[in-house]
Amino acid sequence: MFRILLLSKVCLGVLGNCVLFLVYTYSSVRQPQLRKPINTVFMHLTLVNALTIMFESTPFLISSFGVTCFWDDTTCMVVLYLFRVTRGMSICTTTFLSAFQALTISPAHARWAWLKSRSASCILPSLLSFWFLNSLVYFYVVEPVVSNCNSTATGTGFSHPFCQVRSGNNSAPLVSSFVLQDVLFLVLMITTSLYMVILLRRHCQRARHLHNGSLTSQPRPKNRATNTILTLVSCFVFFYCCNNIVTLYSLYTHEKWNNSKGATVLLSFGYPTLCPFLLMKNNRMFSQWTTHLWTRITHCKTA
Repeated sequence: MFRILLLSKVCLGVLGNCVLFLVYTYSSVRQPQLRKPINTVFMHLTLVNALTIMFESTPFLISSFGVTCFWDDTTCMVVLYLFRVTRGMSICTTTFLSAFQALTISPAHARWAWLKSRSASCILPSLLSFWFLNSLVYFYVVEPVVSNCNSTATGTGFSHPFCQVRSGNNSAPLVSSFVLQDVLFLVLMITTSLYMVILLRRHCQRARHLHNGSLTSQPRPKNRATNTILTLVSCFVFFYCCNNIVTLYSLYTHEKWNNSKGATVLLSFGYPTLCPFLLMKNNRMFSQWTTHLWTRITHCKTA
C-alpha cells in the first residue's frame, strides 16, 4: 500500500510540474510579448520542485521493494546533496515569489515602491544567487553522511533507508543547519504574505464603496495572482511544520525508521507535488492552452 501511494504521488508531482514548466516555456517562446516577469519565477519553481521530488523519492522507492543495501558513501553524499540543494531552492523561490508579488501590488506611496521598476531585472540574479548559496551551504552539511551497508548501528539520529551519519558524529548540528536557513526564509515568506493580505483587504474595502458588482465580482489579474501565491505559501507552511515535527520525532527516538517513514516521506514532498496544481487552478494561460489542445483533439476525431 505504501509503495503504491508513494509511486502515484511521485508520478503525479513530477508530471504536474513538468507539464506546467512546458506550458510556461511554450508560451514564452510563442508569445514573448505577452510574457510576464513573474512567469520566470513560476518556471523555476516548477523545475526545482520536480527535481526535489525525484531526488527525495528515489531511495524510498527502491527500499520499498525490499532493497536494504544499495548505495555507497559517494552516492549517499551526492544524492542527499542534490536533494537538499533543490529543496532549499524550492523554499528560496517560494519566498522570492511572495516578496516579488508583494512588491508588485504595493501602492505607489510605499517606501519600497522605487524597487518596482527594477524588480524584473533582479529575477535572474536573485535566482542565481540562491543556487550559489544553497550549493555552498549544503556542500559541507552532507559530509558526515555515509552508507549504512557496512554498519548495523541503530539508535537516534539521521533517518534514511540507505544512509546514516558517520559514527561519532552528532546529527543534531546537521539538522540544525537545515532548520536555521529554512526558518529565515519562512519568516520572510510569512511577513510578505501578511503584507499582501493587508493590501488585499484594503483593496476590497475600497471596492465596496464603488457599489459596482462588475468590479467586485471579477478580481483583477494582480489580485488573482496574489491569491494564488498566498495559497502556495499557506500550503508550504503547513507541510513544512508537519514535516519538521515528524522529523524531530524520528531524530530523537529509537523508532526512527519503521514507524515514521511513511509520514516523513509523504510530507517531505507534499508541497512540491501540490504546487503545480495550485498554479494551474488560477492560471489563464494554462486554461487557454488546455482548451486549445482539447479543441484540436476533438477536431481531429471529427475530421
